[in-house]
Amino acid sequence: MGSELPAAAPPQPKRSTAAAAVASRRIGRELWQFWLDPPPYCRPGPSPVKDHFHWEVVIDGPAATPYAGGVFPVDVWFPYDYPFRPPKLFFKTKVYHPNIDGKGRMALDIFQDNWSPALTINKLLLCFVSVLFDPLLDRPTNRCIAKQYKHEYEAYEEKARAWTQKHSSTPIVSHYPPYAVIGSTPPAVPHFPATAARRKAAASSASGSVSSSRIPLLMKDESIWRKTMKFFQG
Repeated sequence: MGSELPAAAPPQPKRSTAAAAVASRRIGRELWQFWLDPPPYCRPGPSPVKDHFHWEVVIDGPAATPYAGGVFPVDVWFPYDYPFRPPKLFFKTKVYHPNIDGKGRMALDIFQDNWSPALTINKLLLCFVSVLFDPLLDRPTNRCIAKQYKHEYEAYEEKARAWTQKHSSTPIVSHYPPYAVIGSTPPAVPHFPATAARRKAAASSASGSVSSSRIPLLMKDESIWRKTMKFFQG
């Protein structure tokens, strides 16, 4: 069974009726786009969206990661002056990951200095999925997990799978509006996930023991998250 973290609304500035109306229209368009064309591994939450400023999405654990088979509900809170300030996203179940803290927050600099009003919830969710594949080890919220990921990957992978099974295995049925697109298979995020098997293949390739006919699985010097952000911001 899943075990949810306590939900708490983030503090909001004093509400301006005009600003909130502008934000609500923008969020409504993004919600519509999310329903029609959700990012890979993402889908609507279990309840209808009654408040544009607070809704829930579900991330299905990406294949070939320790989170595969997991179901991760994520709370989305929009500020009243969105898109000039970023939304806040919280995993509602515990996730064993270098970039996710005990309150379910993921450490991404787009929620701080690198936020741009051009970003959308679909792009943010794609970043979340990318970081599940490929943690940012230079920006960890838990240094012990980051160290384990870097030096004892098999142990990290085993514990992340155990947490996924313990905290995020409860099925969630999405609530879809009548015009949503349902049933499409999520496309793979375009890079090789960091699994123990991949790391062994990378080490073998580096030593020259891997056939040249195989796809090289060398460790990246730039994460998929940073490549994704360059694409969005370029």
